[in-house]
Amino acid sequence: MIIIHADFKVFPDKKQSFLEAVQPLVQGSQAEAGCIRYTLMQLVGDETAYTMVEEWKDQEAVDAHNASEHFQSFGRFAPSFLADKMNVKVFRTTDTE
Repeated sequence: MIIIHADFKVFPDKKQSFLEAVQPLVQGSQAEAGCIRYTLMQLVGDETAYTMVEEWKDQEAVDAHNASEHFQSFGRFAPSFLADKMNVKVFRTTDTE
């Protein structure tokens, strides 16, 4: 399983527009084959800080997601909402037994 955390900060005056514009990304991603979880989370205490938490079956699912229209579209409009660059962390589950 591949887990991705994408942390980002939104301009305060663009928060509502961002939340409306990100809906197609969230909904489209949740409907993708190989998507286990795709959730936008807001940091408690900071209404401009968000993390997209993604869980994917495998790298093939991540690659298909990255090529999807809803992901590509998000990449085109995101810079107009973001106050700082995104910090993306990618994890792979490990066998601990």
